[in-house]
Amino acid sequence: MAERHLDILGRFQRTVRDCRRFADDARRWSLKGSSPHISTERRDSIVELAFLRGFLGWESFLEESFVLHMLGRRPRRAPRPHRYALPPNRKAALDFSSAGREYAKWDAAPEVIRRAKQFFRDGQPYADPLQLKLNTLQGAQIVRNAVAHRSGTAANRFEAIARNELKGTLPPGLTVGGFLNLTKPGSAPPESFLEFYLGTMQFVAEKIVRP
Repeated sequence: MAERHLDILGRFQRTVRDCRRFADDARRWSLKGSSPHISTERRDSIVELAFLRGFLGWESFLEESFVLHMLGRRPRRAPRPHRYALPPNRKAALDFSSAGREYAKWDAAPEVIRRAKQFFRDGQPYADPLQLKLNTLQGAQIVRNAVAHRSGTAANRFEAIARNELKGTLPPGLTVGGFLNLTKPGSAPPESFLEFYLGTMQFVAEKIVRP
């Protein structure tokens, strides 16, 4: 049976749910007196991995849904986007979207918007949902790179976004996992940065499949 948009959305939603549970387990295990017990440093490392897994799931969702739209398959009760290219199969769709490179990148929201406008009229159903949450998605990408790449550039960009989110004050020795564990200032109800980013990606994914 051919894969459908709702299958891909459901897979991403399950990934997000598993990431939340993974992070919740780490927080619980780091509490005093817990059994098993892990250190705060181990907790933060696990939270980083949970976030990275969620972001990789987001990238996979974008790629798989994009291919389905390029092949002319539409979500249930949603209009089929007007296509500018008509690839005959999945391999051709992937080749088209990579534009001559070895593979297409899906981590940068502005790049996905540009690609969507190249292949679909007005870039829909990607352009509007991605643009709506562009700043948050770009922040999530910076956090993702800080987890995946231990480079000075990635660390500096992470520090800049953390400083901006925390209004200029960074706790001593703040790690990426420690940042993701913090409550986002002004969030109502209160939520961690991990939940904020995962929730935003899930919201946008649902808007893409159910415009």
